[in-house]
Amino acid sequence: MTETHGKLAIFVLEDEFIIADEIASILEDAGHSVIGPAATVEAALARLQGDAVPDVAIIDANLRGDSSLPVAERLRELKVPFCLCTGYRSNDLTSEFGEVAMVQKPVSPRAILETIRKLAPVAGGA
Repeated sequence: MTETHGKLAIFVLEDEFIIADEIASILEDAGHSVIGPAATVEAALARLQGDAVPDVAIIDANLRGDSSLPVAERLRELKVPFCLCTGYRSNDLTSEFGEVAMVQKPVSPRAILETIRKLAPVAGGA
């Protein structure tokens, strides 16, 4: 999917329904379209097949005990910039995810939108 008129297609991977809904609302209120949210690695990988390539992604690092690393690897293959939305400290995740932008939980609209703005130039966005 590509950007149109400053809007981005943003993929969300989050297993906590309330948090996923909050992130989706923040993004939609800012004029972006949301792909998902997906709650599992399997669902996320299924959404990232074919032509459904987002401009940017927000992924939770830990999904009920499963690492979202396979999704991060797929996003890297697709050259989709992404950030982690997590309650973990960055140094707890460095070995798995490297230098990835992070948004701390509990989520704040400002932090999410600022991070998306920073990732958007990488995606060719505004």
